[in-house]
Amino acid sequence: EGTPQYAAALKQAEIESGAVTGFTAAIAAYGFFFIPAMFANFSVTAAMWGFVGFYVSCVAVAWWFYARKGAEAPS
Repeated sequence: EGTPQYAAALKQAEIESGAVTGFTAAIAAYGFFFIPAMFANFSVTAAMWGFVGFYVSCVAVAWWFYARKGAEAPS
């Protein structure tokens, strides 16, 4: 625990966790805009299909980068 590599890993984790938090907050903020806009401009069915498409794309990206065999960041 007291090695320089451990300290460097902790520092890198602090930096990356801030970036991930900021990115997640930005995506969440878009949700507060796009969800009401979708319901206001399209039918409920079209809005729901848009949400399904977004969630499927999120699952596909997560699978590609984390869950598939040979992914750079193994699960």
